[in-house]
Amino acid sequence: MAGQYGTYDFIHRFDKTNIWDPTVASAADVILEVAAGDTLFVWTCLWPMEVLAFGYLVTVAFNYDTLVTEGIVALDKRVTYLSDTGRVEVCRLDLESGLALGDVRFVLPNRTNIRCHPGDQLVVESITAAVGGTEVGDWSPFVMCGVWAETPGNILNAAGAQTWTISPVAQVV
Repeated sequence: MAGQYGTYDFIHRFDKTNIWDPTVASAADVILEVAAGDTLFVWTCLWPMEVLAFGYLVTVAFNYDTLVTEGIVALDKRVTYLSDTGRVEVCRLDLESGLALGDVRFVLPNRTNIRCHPGDQLVVESITAAVGGTEVGDWSPFVMCGVWAETPGNILNAAGAQTWTISPVAQVV
């Protein structure tokens, strides 16, 4: 039931339509054979939340031709805005061979590194490049997050600084 301790009053989905990071030039779908080490998508958390699921939608069917290595992508969390200082991995997913257009794959992360403070960033990174003769396929990542049910008006980040503060100046309409 919404409003009870431990429940989520609001679930948010980050996808290619809501990239909120000034360093990301494009929200285009990602090719199957994306190079290892590439940072693909970056989303900025605007409220206290935790990661509930990480996945992707297949936008061009996957075909490795001759499978050598399946691609692997990770969802990381940056705890310092626009910086990889203190960056930690949340979870990983394989880019599975033979997926059809419209297929969705996702993972429910374990409880490690899922809690995000305002200003933290979620980053999709290529861990292993897909290899298999002629690779064909595109995909679009998404992250489902739940807003903390017990969110107070003022919240501290991991370093103890206030990152989520109710403004003393506001207009009531």
